[in-house]
Amino acid sequence: MRARKIWRAVIVAGLLAVVVSSAALAHTTLKVGPYELEVGWVDEPPIVGMKNAVFISITNKDKNQPVEGVSTLEVTISTGGKDRKLEVRPLSEDHPGQYAADFIPTRRGTYTVKLSGKIETTDVNTSVDIEEVADASSLEFPEAQIDPQKTIDDLRNEISTTRTFAVAGAALGTIGLVLAGVALGRKRS
Repeated sequence: MRARKIWRAVIVAGLLAVVVSSAALAHTTLKVGPYELEVGWVDEPPIVGMKNAVFISITNKDKNQPVEGVSTLEVTISTGGKDRKLEVRPLSEDHPGQYAADFIPTRRGTYTVKLSGKIETTDVNTSVDIEEVADASSLEFPEAQIDPQKTIDDLRNEISTTRTFAVAGAALGTIGLVLAGVALGRKRS
C-alpha cells in the first residue's frame, strides 16, 4: 500500500515536471552581465496574420529586482533576411520589468529577436530565435467555409477557358478534315 502511494507521487511529480518544462521551453532565458532576460512571444502559439508581440522580461539578478525604464534597449525582429526595428513598451503596470514589442508576423517560420543598446549601464548585443510562427489552419475549428461566390467565379473562368480550347480544337479538326479531303481528291485525279 505504501509503495503504491510512493509510485503515484513519483508519477504525478514526473508529469508536473514535463508540463512545467514544456511551458518554459516557449521562452528563452539569456544572461547579459548582471541581468537575466527572458525572451519569447506575448501570445502563444504565434499565428501568421494575428497581432502579437515579442515578450522581454528583465531582472537584475544581483539585486533580485525587475529592471524598469529600458529606453536605450533596441529590439529588432528578423526573418527571411528582412529586419524591422520594433518599439518597446512596458507590458503593463502590474508587471514591472516586463516589456512588449508589437507586430504582426506575416510568414510561417522562425523569427530572430536581436537586442542591442544598453540596459542601465550594461551594453547589450545578443540575439535569440523564438518559437516558430504557425499557420492559422493549425488552430481553426471548424474548417473555414468556402466562399460560394468565389467558387462560382472560378468555375465560370474555367468553363470559359475550356470553351475557348474546344472551339479552337473543333476549328483545327475541321481544317484537318478539309486538308485530308483535298489530299485524297488530288490523289484520285
